[in-house]
Amino acid sequence: MNFRSLQCFVILAEELNFSRAAERLHIAQPALSQQIRLLEERLGTQLVDRARRPLRLTEAGQYLCTEARQILGSWEQASVGAQEIGVGRRGWLSIGFTRSSMYSILPPALKAFHHSYPEVELKLFEMLTEEQTDALRDLRIHVGIGRQPLSIAGCTAYPLLREHVVAVLSPDHPLARRKKVSIAELGDTPLIVYPKHQNAQFKRTVQSLYRDAGVTPFIAHQAYEIQTAIALVAAGLGVTFVGESVARHGRADVVFRQLSGPGAARWSTLAATFRTDDDSAHLRAFLGCLPPPLSDATL
Repeated sequence: MNFRSLQCFVILAEELNFSRAAERLHIAQPALSQQIRLLEERLGTQLVDRARRPLRLTEAGQYLCTEARQILGSWEQASVGAQEIGVGRRGWLSIGFTRSSMYSILPPALKAFHHSYPEVELKLFEMLTEEQTDALRDLRIHVGIGRQPLSIAGCTAYPLLREHVVAVLSPDHPLARRKKVSIAELGDTPLIVYPKHQNAQFKRTVQSLYRDAGVTPFIAHQAYEIQTAIALVAAGLGVTFVGESVARHGRADVVFRQLSGPGAARWSTLAATFRTDDDSAHLRAFLGCLPPPLSDATL
């Protein structure tokens, strides 16, 4: 199956007449008929009811026509974009980001970059830090903004923000009135962890807080992303942890409390990771819009 086959089918679906469709396509009618039959054979189903006059699409044909129009439209858009980028009329920058970066370094960086380079198309993909590894390797993103990213061969990571980890409690939690809480005091409160990924570094950071305090947590829920975890806390289902930048934005249905005791000085780091050999001028410009790399921070 190729784009030409889909194009032939869509034109036939619009005309519902082989002669008119062949004329629009500038091909002979037998050639069009052969294209449609090959397509049907490839899919193993009939797409056109040839016994009806005028022709009618089968239910499978109607479905394929809808999907084919979207595919062809996307291809046309991608083709135009590639041509404009190739001749220098247009640029693009693809950024993968974890949601917590939207509470701190990413919005001002995007604003500064867009102000300086309004003609560059920004493609933004919200993804877990752990998902950014494959996205960088597969060239789907130019840069990933994530929390404590793993070391990736052929990539450079710039630590940009280091902040304390704080606890998130429901307002009616017995410790909610305290300014600081310890992990030992939270030992009996169910733990809500995120993100739900086998290699999630932030989840491991939280679990290490309990390990350092000699407490075995009861993990009641695993959420896919930060706002879901906070919402579960608001519902009274447990405690979770976030970076200070998230806490500064606040929510009326939860409280954020600093930690005391073992683990109180635990840091969480946001970093920008990019392919070391990527010489894209737009990538370098975007990196210049981010905060300067921290010289004394480790990931």
